[in-house]
Amino acid sequence: MIALLAVILLTQAQPAQPPADEESRAAIEAMNRARVTFEYGDYAQASKLLAALLEAGRFDSLQMRAEAYRLLGLSLFYQGRKGEAYSAFLEYLYINPDAELDPFYVPPGAVSFFNQVKKEAEPRLAPLRAQKRAEQDVQKKAAAEEAERRRQRELEEERKRLQQISPSIERRVVQHEFWVTMMPFGLGQLQNGDRKLGIFLATSQLIAGAASAGSALLIEQLRDNATGRFDDHGPGSTPYKTATRLNVVKWVGAALFYALWAGGAIHAAINFKGEEQLPDRLLQQGQGR
Repeated sequence: MIALLAVILLTQAQPAQPPADEESRAAIEAMNRARVTFEYGDYAQASKLLAALLEAGRFDSLQMRAEAYRLLGLSLFYQGRKGEAYSAFLEYLYINPDAELDPFYVPPGAVSFFNQVKKEAEPRLAPLRAQKRAEQDVQKKAAAEEAERRRQRELEEERKRLQQISPSIERRVVQHEFWVTMMPFGLGQLQNGDRKLGIFLATSQLIAGAASAGSALLIEQLRDNATGRFDDHGPGSTPYKTATRLNVVKWVGAALFYALWAGGAIHAAINFKGEEQLPDRLLQQGQGR
């Protein structure tokens, strides 16, 4: 009981530690105050604020620390404290060996002084620069590898998703019969997929066959049922002449019909294909084949 009470008292006696986010906000606010003071031209006060901030070491990032050294170096230089400015610029370069001062915002004297510091410190900056570039290369490589792994994971997830939702494909093949090529009325062409020629042959053969058959029927109607002749007036009579013309139409129609039939059959046989690949059909998920 006494030990438990002692622990409670010690806990209450310890000062509360500020949360990390409060420290971060305080550091940012202090840095902003120092930057505003510097921009207003109060370089003495700015250098004090920046020196205190750097001494406390309350920075969220290395970039903020480098910016503090840059502003401190300029503040000290503008006050004529070049020795201290030299040290501040040197610390700035240790963090960022490739740093430059923008001549558009910084007076030429300060730029020249900074460049002189950089030139004199080059033997020490070169290894730092090489190390930093090597670290950047490692970071870039790691980032690229992570990006590639993430891309592969996304592709795999997308592939699985598509497998679940994408429809199945039914491939259809129609078997053709060779005997159809021997049939009249363009059936062989229609089976082979040549619809225009098939319709033409069907129409032409139908007309030729109808003309031949119709002529034969009309000829029989002109005959006398008792004698089997066209009439009693001989070959010069009108029924006889009509029958003669119809007979020509009958045989021409028949010849044309059979010629079209034979030509269509030969053409269909030459272009015959045993099977035909129909366009693939999509089956939605859950639909039977």
